[in-house]
This record gives sequence, structure tokens and C-alpha cells, in this order.
Amino acid sequence: MDVDLLRTFCQLADDKNYRVASEHLYITQSALTKKIKRLEEQLNVVLFDRGRHGAALTPMGSVLLPEAKRVLKGFESFQTLAAFVAEGTSGHLNIGYGISSFHEAPNYIARFKQDYPDVHVTLNDYPSHKLVEELLIGNLQLGFDRLPVEPPLTAIPLFSDRLAIAIHQEENIDEQHLWQSLSHHHYLALSRDKNPTMNKHITTYLWETQQRPTVVEEADDIITLLALVSARLGYTIIPASVARISQPQIRFIPLNGDHAKWSVGLLWNANFSDPVRRAFIQKVNR
Repeated sequence: MDVDLLRTFCQLADDKNYRVASEHLYITQSALTKKIKRLEEQLNVVLFDRGRHGAALTPMGSVLLPEAKRVLKGFESFQTLAAFVAEGTSGHLNIGYGISSFHEAPNYIARFKQDYPDVHVTLNDYPSHKLVEELLIGNLQLGFDRLPVEPPLTAIPLFSDRLAIAIHQEENIDEQHLWQSLSHHHYLALSRDKNPTMNKHITTYLWETQQRPTVVEEADDIITLLALVSARLGYTIIPASVARISQPQIRFIPLNGDHAKWSVGLLWNANFSDPVRRAFIQKVNR
């Protein structure tokens, strides 16, 4: 049904006069009459009793008027919302983040929400490989994760992170002879199946530095590794940024080397267009 016909119906019902209603609608009386007739034909009811003194609602018209106004108001609200969405000032953002952006991602979102309070934001953590998958299929609109990325994903760099040794602070470690000191401790590794991207990064670093620690135990996530280290069951290699959420008794020793450091950025899928996402990117990129 044409919403314009409902608007004509409601206007004539309010004005009760064809001439006045046509002036309010900026159309001729003839055009107004044709629209009302077309609506009556579509509904198969008579909406108005036409007389010399104007137009009065029929009983059928009186029953239908409140619903017509409700539908019209809903459509106008929809139009307003659509305009806000097109401008990027209203809508929804589903954002993923990795462990390296545990603190930064919420800060960027908080700054965005100050200017766009009507945008609802959902934030969830993902392993890097899963975050990329969700971006590719469109389940996530944005992600904070390691760089570089491959098309159709694109990104802007934001900050950097690096690998670090995490070990209980009471363990006697000589940083000048780091790997020799660590050889007396158990190595706790991040699961390759659950975290293939980070596991590969750590493995590449170990090969680069010609270190081959024997894995004594594996954990599916970094939080579990921190718990094991806190219990003095060994040491692990994880992002240095994890120190911000770590137990105070865990010591972090940053590592150096070509594969020890990486950039973290804001990622999105260039194949999908989204004005709300565009607004977020512009806010971050200022």
C-alpha cells in the first residue's frame, strides 16, 4: 500500500474539508479526491461521507483512522532512522578485538560514543584467525587485530605490541643470559589449535632466535597461561600488552628481534559498505 495514500487519508480526516486538506498537502482537490478513491478501492470500504460542508468519516473510516495514523507515524520514524543510519549517526556496530587491544579498543569506542550516543556497540574478544573469519563473512563490521591483512580486508595502524616472557617474579632470571636462565624452567605454550595465528608468530620468533624450548604443557587461552605462570609451573611467551591484565606477581620481559614486534590496527572488510562503520573509522583516524 502506498504510504502517501494513508497520509492523504489522515490529513482529510483531520481537516474534514477537501479544499483545506488539499492546501495542506500542496495538491489539487481533484488529485486529493483521486487518492482517496484509490485508497477506498484498495481497502474495499468507503472512508468518507461527502457533503456540501466537507468530508465526514464513515464508521469504517473512524475505525481505520487510528491504525492509519499509527502506521504513518511508524513510517515517518523509519524514515528518520534511515536518515540517521545513512549519516552514520544511528545504528549498530559489532566489533571484535584481540588480546593486544584489550585496553585500547574500549577507549576508542568510548570516544566514538561521545559523538554518536545513538549507535549501539557490541564488543567481543576473538582469537586472531576467528576475528578475520568473522570480518570476511560480514558478522563483524570492525576488528582490532594484528597487521598486515590481506584483501578484501583493509586496515589503519594504531599502535604496536611485542612478544614477552611471562614468568613468576620470584624466579631467578638473568636477563643478560635469558635463554640459559629459562632452560631450567618448564615452557608453557599457547595451543596451536585454538590460537594458530599467535602460535605461529611465537614459533617463527623461536626459530629466528634459534631457541627450541620443550613444551611441557599447553593452554587454550592466555588467561589460563597466566594462571599456570602465577602458580610457578613454568614460563610462557605471550604479548607484552597482557601485562595490563596480569597478576602482579608475574614478571614480563620484552623480547627483541624481527618477529618479536608487530603492529595492531583497526580492520574492516572493504567489500561491505556501512555508513556507521565509516563514521567510526573517521573518528579513529582523526
